[in-house]
Amino acid sequence: MPKSNNKQKSDNANNITRFNVKGFLKLGVFLAFFVLMVWIILKIAVVPKEPVTSEQFYNILVEQGFEPQDITEEYYKFDEDYRSVLIKCLATEKEDIKLVFFEFNNENSPKEIYQQALADIKTKYNAIYKVETDHQVANHSIYTLDSLGKYNIAIYVGNTAISGYCNSENKNEINKILDAIDYLKPGNSKETTE
Repeated sequence: MPKSNNKQKSDNANNITRFNVKGFLKLGVFLAFFVLMVWIILKIAVVPKEPVTSEQFYNILVEQGFEPQDITEEYYKFDEDYRSVLIKCLATEKEDIKLVFFEFNNENSPKEIYQQALADIKTKYNAIYKVETDHQVANHSIYTLDSLGKYNIAIYVGNTAISGYCNSENKNEINKILDAIDYLKPGNSKETTE
C-alpha cells in the first residue's frame, strides 16, 4: 500500500506541475496578446498632428477677417536667444480677441511657450466654476479654460505654439481659427466642467 500511495502522490504532483505549466503558458500568451492589442490601439489612436507654417496661419487669419502682424523682431529684441530658434511670430488683435502664433526650428521651444502660457492662464483665471479642456497626445497639447468671463488657450503642435484669449462669448471666433488649421477638433479632448 505505501508504494501505491507514493505512486499516486507522484502522479498528482506531475498533474499539478503540468497544469501549472499549461496555466502559465496560457497566461503568457494572453498577456502577450493583450499587450499587442493595447499597442495597436495606441498606435491607431495616437496620431501626431501636422503643424501649420506661419504662412498658412497668416492666410487663415486673413480669411477670418483678422490683420496679423509679424512681431518676430520684437521677440528677438526681448531675448537674443530667440534668434537661433524662432522662425516667425505672428500676432493679431481684434476687439477682445488676441492670438500669438510661434513657429520654431525645433520641438522643444514650443513646449516652453506652452508651459509659460499654461502657468499664466492657471494663475490668472483658475476658478471654482470653469470649463476646462486638457488634451495631450503624440506631438501636441491643447489646453483651454473658460473661466471668470475669459476664454484662454495654450497649444503646441510639433514646432509651433499658439496662445490667446478673448471674452467667453467670443470663444467661437478663436475656435473657428483653430479648427481651420486642425489644432482644435471637437471630440478629441477631455472636457470637464466644475
